[in-house]
Amino acid sequence: MTFRTTMLASVVLVCSATFPSASSAATLSLADLIAGTSVVQGDVTFSNFFFDDRFGVDGGTSDRNEIAYSGDRSVSASDIEITTSATADTVSLIAKVNKDLSVSSVDSTSGLPHIFDFFLDFSVSVSSSSSRQIDGVILGDGDLSAIGEGFSEVIYDIAGVGTNNDLEIFEDPGGTDPSETSDFENLIATSSLGFLGRIKGSGGIDSAADLSTFSLTFDLEGTPPVPPTSVVPLPAGLPLLLGALSILGLARRWGKAA
Repeated sequence: MTFRTTMLASVVLVCSATFPSASSAATLSLADLIAGTSVVQGDVTFSNFFFDDRFGVDGGTSDRNEIAYSGDRSVSASDIEITTSATADTVSLIAKVNKDLSVSSVDSTSGLPHIFDFFLDFSVSVSSSSSRQIDGVILGDGDLSAIGEGFSEVIYDIAGVGTNNDLEIFEDPGGTDPSETSDFENLIATSSLGFLGRIKGSGGIDSAADLSTFSLTFDLEGTPPVPPTSVVPLPAGLPLLLGALSILGLARRWGKAA
Protein backbone atom coordinates (compact mmCIF):
# COMPACT_ATOMS: atom_id res chain seq x y z
CA MET A 1 0.00 0.00 0.00
CA THR A 2 1.41 3.42 -0.96
CA PHE A 3 1.85 6.24 1.54
CA ARG A 4 -0.88 8.19 -0.25
CA THR A 5 -3.29 5.26 -0.02
CA THR A 6 -2.51 4.84 3.66
CA MET A 7 -3.25 8.50 4.36
CA LEU A 8 -6.49 8.33 2.38
CA ALA A 9 -7.59 5.40 4.51
CA SER A 10 -6.76 7.44 7.60
CA VAL A 11 -8.98 10.29 6.39
CA VAL A 12 -11.86 7.88 5.82
CA LEU A 13 -11.44 6.51 9.35
CA VAL A 14 -11.39 10.01 10.84
CA CYS A 15 -14.53 11.01 8.97
CA SER A 16 -16.48 7.87 9.87
CA ALA A 17 -15.36 7.33 13.46
CA THR A 18 -18.08 7.00 16.06
CA PHE A 19 -17.70 8.08 19.66
CA PRO A 20 -20.00 6.53 22.29
CA SER A 21 -20.95 9.06 24.92
CA ALA A 22 -23.69 9.90 27.38
CA SER A 23 -26.70 11.49 25.73
CA SER A 24 -28.80 14.15 27.38
CA ALA A 25 -32.35 15.33 26.96
CA ALA A 26 -33.40 18.94 27.17
CA THR A 27 -33.48 20.50 30.62
CA LEU A 28 -37.00 21.39 31.71
CA SER A 29 -38.38 23.40 34.58
CA LEU A 30 -40.25 21.34 37.14
CA ALA A 31 -43.05 23.89 36.80
CA ASP A 32 -43.55 22.66 33.21
CA LEU A 33 -43.34 19.02 34.24
CA ILE A 34 -45.97 19.20 36.96
CA ALA A 35 -48.27 20.76 34.35
CA GLY A 36 -48.25 17.40 32.55
CA THR A 37 -45.11 17.36 30.42
CA SER A 38 -43.03 14.17 30.36
CA VAL A 39 -39.31 13.71 29.83
CA VAL A 40 -38.30 11.01 27.36
CA GLN A 41 -34.75 9.63 27.33
CA GLY A 42 -34.45 6.87 24.73
CA ASP A 43 -36.85 4.08 25.73
CA VAL A 44 -37.42 5.50 29.24
CA THR A 45 -40.08 8.07 30.19
CA PHE A 46 -40.24 10.15 33.37
CA SER A 47 -43.75 11.44 34.07
CA ASN A 48 -46.41 12.15 36.72
CA PHE A 49 -44.25 14.76 38.42
CA PHE A 50 -45.62 16.12 41.67
CA PHE A 51 -44.19 18.93 43.79
CA ASP A 52 -45.29 20.20 47.18
CA ASP A 53 -43.45 22.67 49.38
CA ARG A 54 -43.97 22.47 53.12
CA PHE A 55 -44.89 26.15 53.12
CA GLY A 56 -47.37 25.90 50.25
CA VAL A 57 -45.65 28.54 48.11
CA ASP A 58 -47.32 27.32 44.90
CA GLY A 59 -50.64 29.04 45.47
CA GLY A 60 -50.95 27.84 49.06
CA THR A 61 -52.23 24.43 47.91
CA SER A 62 -50.00 22.42 50.23
CA ASP A 63 -51.90 20.49 52.88
CA ARG A 64 -48.95 21.27 55.18
CA ASN A 65 -49.11 25.04 54.60
CA GLU A 66 -46.98 25.82 57.64
CA ILE A 67 -45.68 29.26 58.56
CA ALA A 68 -42.41 30.18 56.87
CA TYR A 69 -40.36 32.23 59.30
CA SER A 70 -37.83 34.73 58.02
CA GLY A 71 -34.75 32.62 57.34
CA ASP A 72 -36.64 29.51 56.23
CA ARG A 73 -36.17 28.56 52.57
CA SER A 74 -39.43 28.26 50.67
CA VAL A 75 -39.08 26.42 47.35
CA SER A 76 -41.13 26.82 44.20
CA ALA A 77 -41.39 24.34 41.34
CA SER A 78 -39.98 27.03 39.07
CA ASP A 79 -36.78 26.95 41.18
CA ILE A 80 -36.01 23.39 40.11
CA GLU A 81 -34.65 22.12 36.78
CA ILE A 82 -34.90 18.49 35.68
CA THR A 83 -32.39 16.98 33.24
CA THR A 84 -31.93 13.40 32.05
CA SER A 85 -28.90 11.61 30.66
CA ALA A 86 -28.10 8.05 29.55
CA THR A 87 -25.35 5.52 28.97
CA ALA A 88 -25.65 2.13 27.29
CA ASP A 89 -27.24 0.51 30.35
CA THR A 90 -28.38 3.36 32.63
CA VAL A 91 -30.68 6.36 32.57
CA SER A 92 -30.35 9.21 35.09
CA LEU A 93 -32.65 11.96 36.31
CA ILE A 94 -30.89 15.01 37.76
CA ALA A 95 -32.63 17.65 39.87
CA LYS A 96 -30.99 21.05 40.31
CA VAL A 97 -32.20 23.96 42.41
CA ASN A 98 -31.41 27.19 40.58
CA LYS A 99 -30.65 29.02 43.82
CA ASP A 100 -28.93 26.74 46.31
CA LEU A 101 -30.96 25.65 49.28
CA SER A 102 -29.27 27.13 52.31
CA VAL A 103 -30.49 27.60 55.87
CA SER A 104 -28.73 28.44 59.12
CA SER A 105 -29.37 29.35 62.75
CA VAL A 106 -32.78 29.47 64.45
CA ASP A 107 -35.77 31.80 64.34
CA SER A 108 -35.39 34.45 67.00
CA THR A 109 -39.13 34.54 67.79
CA SER A 110 -40.11 30.87 67.84
CA GLY A 111 -36.70 29.38 68.64
CA LEU A 112 -37.30 26.82 65.86
CA PRO A 113 -34.49 25.83 63.47
CA HIS A 114 -34.66 27.37 60.01
CA ILE A 115 -35.56 24.74 57.43
CA PHE A 116 -36.19 23.82 53.81
CA ASP A 117 -38.61 20.97 53.26
CA PHE A 118 -40.36 19.90 50.05
CA PHE A 119 -41.64 16.86 48.20
CA LEU A 120 -40.70 15.82 44.65
CA ASP A 121 -42.38 12.69 43.25
CA PHE A 122 -42.36 11.13 39.78
CA SER A 123 -42.79 7.84 37.96
CA VAL A 124 -40.40 6.12 35.57
CA SER A 125 -41.35 3.60 32.88
CA VAL A 126 -39.75 1.72 30.01
CA SER A 127 -41.52 1.79 26.64
CA SER A 128 -43.73 -1.24 25.98
CA SER A 129 -41.87 -1.74 22.70
CA SER A 130 -38.54 -2.11 24.56
CA SER A 131 -37.18 -5.40 25.89
CA ARG A 132 -35.38 -3.70 28.78
CA GLN A 133 -36.45 -3.51 32.42
CA ILE A 134 -35.35 -1.55 35.49
CA ASP A 135 -33.48 -3.72 38.01
CA GLY A 136 -31.72 -1.22 40.28
CA VAL A 137 -31.52 2.43 41.22
CA ILE A 138 -28.85 4.65 42.81
CA LEU A 139 -29.55 7.87 44.68
CA GLY A 140 -26.39 9.93 44.63
CA ASP A 141 -24.36 12.79 43.20
CA GLY A 142 -25.92 14.95 45.88
CA ASP A 143 -24.34 18.36 46.38
CA LEU A 144 -25.27 18.62 50.05
CA SER A 145 -23.49 19.75 53.20
CA ALA A 146 -24.11 20.57 56.85
CA ILE A 147 -22.23 21.86 59.88
CA GLY A 148 -22.86 21.65 63.61
CA GLU A 149 -26.27 20.30 64.51
CA GLY A 150 -27.63 21.04 61.04
CA PHE A 151 -28.55 18.32 58.54
CA SER A 152 -29.37 18.03 54.84
CA GLU A 153 -31.19 15.03 53.41
CA VAL A 154 -32.77 13.50 50.29
CA ILE A 155 -35.11 10.54 50.84
CA TYR A 156 -36.98 8.42 48.28
CA ASP A 157 -39.58 5.74 48.89
CA ILE A 158 -40.20 3.36 46.00
CA ALA A 159 -43.79 2.23 45.49
CA GLY A 160 -44.13 -1.49 46.25
CA VAL A 161 -40.57 -1.80 47.60
CA GLY A 162 -39.79 -2.02 51.32
CA THR A 163 -41.54 0.40 53.64
CA ASN A 164 -39.93 3.81 54.15
CA ASN A 165 -36.65 5.44 53.13
CA ASP A 166 -35.72 2.91 50.45
CA LEU A 167 -33.09 5.41 49.29
CA GLU A 168 -31.49 8.02 51.52
CA ILE A 169 -28.47 10.33 51.34
CA PHE A 170 -27.63 12.85 54.04
CA GLU A 171 -25.10 15.04 55.79
CA ASP A 172 -25.60 15.03 59.54
CA PRO A 173 -22.37 15.88 61.38
CA GLY A 174 -24.15 16.22 64.71
CA GLY A 175 -25.89 12.84 64.43
CA THR A 176 -24.73 9.36 65.38
CA ASP A 177 -24.73 7.98 61.83
CA PRO A 178 -21.93 8.69 59.35
CA SER A 179 -22.80 10.79 56.32
CA GLU A 180 -24.36 8.90 53.41
CA THR A 181 -23.58 10.28 49.93
CA SER A 182 -24.83 7.36 47.82
CA ASP A 183 -27.49 4.69 48.30
CA PHE A 184 -28.39 1.73 46.08
CA GLU A 185 -31.49 -0.45 45.88
CA ASN A 186 -31.68 -3.75 43.99
CA LEU A 187 -35.06 -4.23 42.36
CA ILE A 188 -37.03 -7.11 40.96
CA ALA A 189 -36.91 -6.35 37.24
CA THR A 190 -39.91 -4.24 36.27
CA SER A 191 -41.00 -1.89 33.52
CA SER A 192 -42.36 0.90 35.74
CA LEU A 193 -42.02 2.33 39.24
CA GLY A 194 -43.25 5.25 41.32
CA PHE A 195 -40.89 7.37 43.45
CA LEU A 196 -41.97 9.48 46.43
CA GLY A 197 -39.28 11.96 47.44
CA ARG A 198 -38.75 14.30 50.35
CA ILE A 199 -35.90 16.82 50.43
CA LYS A 200 -35.22 18.62 53.68
CA GLY A 201 -32.63 20.46 55.70
CA SER A 202 -32.40 22.13 59.07
CA GLY A 203 -30.19 24.72 60.69
CA GLY A 204 -29.72 25.44 64.37
CA ILE A 205 -27.57 27.49 66.72
CA ASP A 206 -24.19 27.81 65.01
CA SER A 207 -25.41 25.30 62.42
CA ALA A 208 -26.24 25.33 58.72
CA ALA A 209 -27.37 23.06 55.87
CA ASP A 210 -27.09 23.30 52.09
CA LEU A 211 -28.24 21.33 49.06
CA SER A 212 -28.27 22.18 45.36
CA THR A 213 -28.39 18.96 43.28
CA PHE A 214 -29.11 15.24 43.46
CA SER A 215 -29.67 12.45 40.94
CA LEU A 216 -31.28 9.04 40.58
CA THR A 217 -29.64 6.58 38.18
CA PHE A 218 -31.57 3.55 36.95
CA ASP A 219 -29.87 0.30 35.94
CA LEU A 220 -31.46 -1.32 32.91
CA GLU A 221 -31.19 -4.99 32.00
CA GLY A 222 -31.73 -6.26 28.49
CA THR A 223 -30.66 -5.16 25.06
CA PRO A 224 -30.74 -1.38 24.56
CA PRO A 225 -32.52 0.01 21.51
CA VAL A 226 -30.25 0.52 18.50
CA PRO A 227 -29.50 4.27 18.29
CA PRO A 228 -29.19 6.06 14.96
CA THR A 229 -25.72 5.82 13.48
CA SER A 230 -23.68 8.73 14.79
CA VAL A 231 -20.58 10.32 13.33
CA VAL A 232 -18.23 12.97 14.60
CA PRO A 233 -20.27 16.21 14.71
CA LEU A 234 -19.11 18.70 12.08
CA PRO A 235 -17.75 21.29 14.54
CA ALA A 236 -15.66 18.59 16.24
CA GLY A 237 -14.73 16.59 13.15
CA LEU A 238 -13.87 19.47 10.82
CA PRO A 239 -10.42 20.22 12.35
CA LEU A 240 -9.54 16.53 12.13
CA LEU A 241 -10.59 16.41 8.49
CA LEU A 242 -8.67 19.56 7.58
CA GLY A 243 -5.57 18.23 9.33
CA ALA A 244 -5.74 14.95 7.43
CA LEU A 245 -6.24 16.75 4.12
CA SER A 246 -3.20 18.94 4.85
CA ILE A 247 -1.10 15.82 5.35
CA LEU A 248 -2.40 14.44 2.05
CA GLY A 249 -1.39 17.71 0.36
CA LEU A 250 2.13 17.43 1.77
CA ALA A 251 2.33 13.82 0.69
CA ARG A 252 1.34 14.80 -2.85
CA ARG A 253 4.01 17.55 -2.90
CA TRP A 254 6.63 15.12 -1.63
CA GLY A 255 5.61 12.67 -4.36
CA LYS A 256 6.12 15.27 -7.06
CA ALA A 257 9.46 16.32 -5.62
CA ALA A 258 10.60 12.72 -5.66
